[in-house]
Amino acid sequence: MPSVLGLLEAREKEVREEVARLRDEAERVQAALDEAERALQRLADVRVTVAEVLAEPPCAVVEPVGSAGAGAVVPRWTEGMTASSCLRTTNGS
Repeated sequence: MPSVLGLLEAREKEVREEVARLRDEAERVQAALDEAERALQRLADVRVTVAEVLAEPPCAVVEPVGSAGAGAVVPRWTEGMTASSCLRTTNGS
């Protein structure tokens, strides 16, 4: 007949192994969750950026004749440039 202490030790070993297995699984799930949250945040950021760009009036486009070459009118991008400043640049204002 097995001893009570022996049975308890065997059960404790089983539970420790289950805890270790569950911790490994939790770490794997947490890593997958972290990656999914990063992907979700990237998509949300892109959506906001696209909505902001689409909300601005379109920038005037100068259609080149043939190919763009010397003297082609192309506005120079600068920090903080908006669609309205782009329009002023291409219209010569």
